[in-house]
Amino acid sequence: MEDFKNFLRQQGKSPVTIKEYTRQVNLFISWYGDQDTINVQKKDILNYLSYLKHCKNHQAVSSNHALIALRHYFDSLIGQGIICLNPTALIKLRGVKKRRLHYIYNPEELTELADNYYQLYVKTAREKALSGIRPTLYKESYHAQTRNHAMLLFFIHQGLTTREVLHLQTEDIDLHKATVTVQTTTRGRDRTLPLHATQTGMLIHYINEVRPLLTNKTQNDTLFLPVRQGNGEKHAARALIQLTTALKRIDRHFATFAQIRASIITYWIKTYGLRKAQYMAGHKSIVSTEEYLPNHIEDLADDITKFNPF
Repeated sequence: MEDFKNFLRQQGKSPVTIKEYTRQVNLFISWYGDQDTINVQKKDILNYLSYLKHCKNHQAVSSNHALIALRHYFDSLIGQGIICLNPTALIKLRGVKKRRLHYIYNPEELTELADNYYQLYVKTAREKALSGIRPTLYKESYHAQTRNHAMLLFFIHQGLTTREVLHLQTEDIDLHKATVTVQTTTRGRDRTLPLHATQTGMLIHYINEVRPLLTNKTQNDTLFLPVRQGNGEKHAARALIQLTTALKRIDRHFATFAQIRASIITYWIKTYGLRKAQYMAGHKSIVSTEEYLPNHIEDLADDITKFNPF
């Protein structure tokens, strides 16, 4: 089983995933009744899935998790040269809920979303801060809204995940080259992406004028700091909640930051192709990028309907 764990580590799986996949495989081996799994055939996998459904009352989603773990396990045996064919190949379960397609924004709509946030929250907070009424409170509000707007631009222009945004460091930003370097995660790859022109101006303002006011409270190189002293990660997560609430008020279509990422990746696929979209999204596998193809196909269908109504 240690070889299987090493295989999963090479695939970039997280410790939690490795533990779960190992558990699922051990459950199958216990059911199969033989530690030597080189003779497992497709019918054995089907019988096991039937056992999970009828004897363990597993729903399709739970059974599918077991199937995915077994698929990785037999792939590892193929990699070691122990077997030639994966017995789970071509087995698909019905009733598994597919990825729900969000409303997909186009670049113009995303730009409008960012502009509206700036006008309604950043600009308003700045005007209140300059009014002289409760200056400390409104200055803190302005700093928070400026930081949140800068965070939003990384979602909109680079399609970053929330984890990637929260883990950005000051050294990752190169204002001279107008680029951001996104460090690797367990599921992603390092990549360097260009900054948008308007985004660069906002970052210069945040890094040079707003962020220095926060460093006295939290001394570290994290790009997005809390406005008040405390746990940085906790405050950053709270900032994302506040940003989510604000965006839902601005736009009824907005649901999550993953939706913005899906919109950006869909646009990249349409504009640059799968391979470049894979790099820009930070996907280790092209399969992860291909998951966004249904959104692209829907766009193509809309274009066909628009320009070829008959």
